Amino acid sequence: MAETPEFKYTVWLDAPHDRVWHAIKDQIEHPKTKEGQVQSINVIERKKNYLVREIKPKRGKAYQEKITFFPSKKAITEMSRGPYESIVQEVAKEKGRTKLTMEFKPRRMTLWLLKMKQWVKRAPLDLDDMMNLASIPKPVGAKTK
Repeated sequence: MAETPEFKYTVWLDAPHDRVWHAIKDQIEHPKTKEGQVQSINVIERKKNYLVREIKPKRGKAYQEKITFFPSKKAITEMSRGPYESIVQEVAKEKGRTKLTMEFKPRRMTLWLLKMKQWVKRAPLDLDDMMNLASIPKPVGAKTK
């Protein structure tokens, strides 16, 4: 059986990388969900470098996420169920700019939906497709490269 592909995107920002990291960490720790999609998000365990939470969608079964924070300004979200196996977000300073890298490893069903969307649009998957599915707000002034 073929392995599920990963999607990797890089966004360059003209903003301090510490500020971008804090915004991403805040969004991860205090997610803003679209009304009608999620019934509840409850933190089950919180330690210095990770948290575990349970997500109950409006439809479907509840699942857990473990989000690990690394000192290198990197966060890895591992999901027991849900649309993705994992999401990796990393903020770095490179050549005087802030580089935000995101990697998504979708589950087979999510990949199928992405392919259907691509077929309907008749265009390649773009950054907005992945960011919308992951509910990650596109940073102001973001440029894809």
